[in-house]
Amino acid sequence: MQLGIWCPAPLSIRPAGVFAPAFEALLQQGGGVDANYLGSLEYIKRAEKLGFSITLIAQRFLGPDLDSWILSTAIAAHTSTIEIMAAVHPGIIDPRVVAKQAVSIDRISGGRFCVNIVNGTRPHEFHAFGEWIEIGAARYRRMEEFIQCLKKLWTGAEVSVNGEFYSFENCAVPTRSVRKPYPPIYAASRAEDGMDVVAREAEVWFVNPVNDFERYDESLIKVEAEMHEMRRKCAALGRTMRFGLSACVVQGETDKEALDFASDYKAAAMSDPTLKSAYNGLSAGIIGSAKTVVDRLKRWNEMGVDLFMLQFYPLQNGMERFASDVMPEVTLTGR
Repeated sequence: MQLGIWCPAPLSIRPAGVFAPAFEALLQQGGGVDANYLGSLEYIKRAEKLGFSITLIAQRFLGPDLDSWILSTAIAAHTSTIEIMAAVHPGIIDPRVVAKQAVSIDRISGGRFCVNIVNGTRPHEFHAFGEWIEIGAARYRRMEEFIQCLKKLWTGAEVSVNGEFYSFENCAVPTRSVRKPYPPIYAASRAEDGMDVVAREAEVWFVNPVNDFERYDESLIKVEAEMHEMRRKCAALGRTMRFGLSACVVQGETDKEALDFASDYKAAAMSDPTLKSAYNGLSAGIIGSAKTVVDRLKRWNEMGVDLFMLQFYPLQNGMERFASDVMPEVTLTGR
């Protein structure tokens, strides 16, 4: 079981502790070195020391969040073992630029870098910063072409592409990654077309629980069926797939206390749209006493989920409590 952790960011994590004023400061001019960066760095360094082996840094172009790739580079320079995953949106940034940036961070980190392909669900973000495609099937074709361009650039001496979405001639990224054959690709998709692309091109697929923490048993049934289908798709291609789960852990002394925390979180999310993305992490149902949290992690793991990308509520105290009460009860693996 590999344990990962979300890097604190305004539109991905419910602010708490030092991060509430740090997030507010991002909207204001002035000040010294950014407090969100400093807090995130200390949080990830602490997670690394506790035994978390990977961190995900989300990309939010329309939010006040720091840029995922720049923040990834800064964190890479000040950590030593934790793997760093930056998110990228096909349709906003060119794959040639991504290929160069990715191998640069890979080398700076000593081979600790991977890429999270986010096809996008926010048209307004793409209208502002890139190009939105209304037809879902076309968005997934672009996603696949984007990944294929990355792989060609990472492994070829000189590459020419004449595709549906990307065209270039005699392009080379001579810098080679530490990671062989190239930085791993992670992705999530609920759509059939998207799952097909993931099966062909990605190494890890993030599964999709029912978006309601009170329907935990239903989520298990749904995800198990979807994992079976993904395994079938991969087997037909002669490939295998790892499975990841993004989750917000809410741990209490008792199950009731944890569920009360989760219910309060739900109420806050209903009245504050900026919490919607962070609240979605509760869908995995990893909520309860330490024993319940352990049992539910193991249940997901028995189904085949071997990467848990976690956030906590409360943020810092939740991570420390989880490390003390839960991590000794599960078998941890690295990348």
